[in-house]
Amino acid sequence: MDRDGGSSGEPGREPVLPDRARMMQAVCGFTGDTDPVLRAAHELAALHERREQLVPGDTSEIDWERARLVCEIDRWVVIRSPRPATTAPMHTESIGAVVDRMAHFAALTYRALACGAESQLRAAQTRLHELACGYDDLAVEVANGARRLPDGPDGDAPESGGAQPSRNRPRTE
Repeated sequence: MDRDGGSSGEPGREPVLPDRARMMQAVCGFTGDTDPVLRAAHELAALHERREQLVPGDTSEIDWERARLVCEIDRWVVIRSPRPATTAPMHTESIGAVVDRMAHFAALTYRALACGAESQLRAAQTRLHELACGYDDLAVEVANGARRLPDGPDGDAPESGGAQPSRNRPRTE
């Protein structure tokens, strides 16, 4: 981890991904960052909070927006991260999917706290903490090229329209 709050794989290099502490701040309501991944994480948390208030079956608009944000995070990961080594193992889900689950458990934590549901609160807090630790490990592995991620959309760069190389295609050494 770099001292500036992210994983870069090399000291002094710009972080590939925000670290666990900054990601937890984003999914728990802190919005004072201009990082596009953290902004998307914060938006995911807000969507999960709204989703908790809706009648089941009336969540399709929120779910579409969540899917868009997950894809946006995944595209930024492609832009920021080095190609993985040929021997790098594949992770089971994308960074965006991990962040979406973190946002979900942050919303469940707040809901359990508001309802006074002690056992649900402990369960949601534990799961959120476990996901945050897993995110941190994954961010370091991705920054070091030691982990491949599943391909998302065709690698289009957010807000640029430019094609990016597949994240799943390892570098040749």
